[in-house]
Amino acid sequence: MSETEELTDEQRLSILEGKVGKNRTVIIVISIAVVVILSVSLTLTLLNALGGDKNYATQAAFEEQKVIIASLSAELEKQRSQLGTLSLNYKQSEVFVFQQTMIEQEQSYQEFLKTLKLGMYDLAKMIQGSRTWLDVYNDKVDDGLNASKQREKNLKRIK
Repeated sequence: MSETEELTDEQRLSILEGKVGKNRTVIIVISIAVVVILSVSLTLTLLNALGGDKNYATQAAFEEQKVIIASLSAELEKQRSQLGTLSLNYKQSEVFVFQQTMIEQEQSYQEFLKTLKLGMYDLAKMIQGSRTWLDVYNDKVDDGLNASKQREKNLKRIK
């Protein structure tokens, strides 16, 4: 007797159902693989058809940009070397000249106020009863003179 005859109908049915389940799983896996392969090949075909491999810059334009970059680099080095030779000396700057001019103006203003004070004193000697207004004007002139001296000190302090 052979092996197939020894199996009962129920055993044969369960073996066949197992083989059918395995075959179904293999067919599903193969179908999924075929679908993935087809979608990838279709995508690549579309990308190639739409020109996905275009050059965005020509070689000539690239070389032109390299020349421009080289010339700008040379200009930058030239500017850096000139920057090293510049000296920002305070005494040679325009700020120093302006400061000196302002100090001289304050000194001239102080001389003017001193001369004004002396002239008012001489005038007060000539006019009787002028002692009261001379004191008022002397205080005002002294205030202006002190403010001018303070401005001169501030200007001299700036370096």
